[in-house]
Amino acid sequence: MGFDLEGSVAVVTGAGRRGGIGAAIARRLAQAGVDLVLADLCAPPIDQNLPHPGNPQWQDLTGVAAEAESLGVRALPLRADVTDAVSVQDMVARTLDTFGRLDILVNNAGAAIGPAPVVQMEEAAWRRTLEINATGTFLCSKYALQPMIQAGRGGRVINMSSLAAERPRPGVSAYAAGKAAVVALTRSLAQEVAAFNITVNAVLPGDVDTELKQWSLKVEALATGHSYEQVLDAATARVPLGRFATPGEVASLVAFLASSEAAFITGQAYVLSGGREWV
Repeated sequence: MGFDLEGSVAVVTGAGRRGGIGAAIARRLAQAGVDLVLADLCAPPIDQNLPHPGNPQWQDLTGVAAEAESLGVRALPLRADVTDAVSVQDMVARTLDTFGRLDILVNNAGAAIGPAPVVQMEEAAWRRTLEINATGTFLCSKYALQPMIQAGRGGRVINMSSLAAERPRPGVSAYAAGKAAVVALTRSLAQEVAAFNITVNAVLPGDVDTELKQWSLKVEALATGHSYEQVLDAATARVPLGRFATPGEVASLVAFLASSEAAFITGQAYVLSGGREWV
C-alpha cells in the first residue's frame, strides 16, 4: 500500500540496529518518500554492570541511513541521547537546519536495563529503564512538537510501547511500567495537540523477531534454568498465529499511522501481537 508521505520529514529514534524495528521503520518510510533523521545513542551502556544487550555503534546507524538513501530519500544519522534534554534539542535543531521542517516523530528508542524480579532489581536499573522508555518519549515529544505547532501543517507522533504495558510477564516490571507510561502519555498528549491537527498514537508490539528479543529470551532462559530453545518454543506457543512478528510488519502499521489515511485516528494504542492475549 502506498501512502501520501512524499516530501515529509521524520525523526526516528532508536534506529541503529540493522535488524531492529527502528531500522525497519526507516526503510518503510523511505519507501514512501520520507526524508529521515535517524538517531541512536551509539555509545556503551552507562552502567556496564547491569545486564543490557548493548547499543548499536555509529557504523550501524550510518548503515541504516545508507539503506534509506538507496531508496531515493535523504537520511541524516545523528548520535542522540533521548534521556538528555540538550541532546534532544540538538537533534530537533539539526533536523530543522538540514531539512527545514519536521512532520513525523517516531519515538522508537527503548530498552530493558537489568531486568529482574522487583525484590532483586537494582535501583539504577529501574531508574535507567524508565528514563529511556518514559522520559525519553516525553523529551522527544516536548521538543519535536514545538516546531510542528509553529509550522501549522499538523503532524504525527507515533510512540513505540509494548504488549508488556498491558500484559506484563514476571521480571520485567520496570520495562512494563515504562511502556505503560508511554501509553498514558500518548492518550493525554493526543488531547493536548489535537487542535493543531497533530495526532498521537502508540504501537504495542508483542513478540517481534529482533536481536533484542533474542537477548531477552536468553536472559529468561538463564533466569529459569531452561534452554534457549525451550524458552523460544514456549514464547512462540503463546502466539495464536504461531510465529513472531517481523520488524517490517510493525513498520507498516507505523507508516499507516503517519499517513493521511489515519488523519482521524488519535490517542489510540494498537496491539500487534498475532492474537496473543495471555502472558
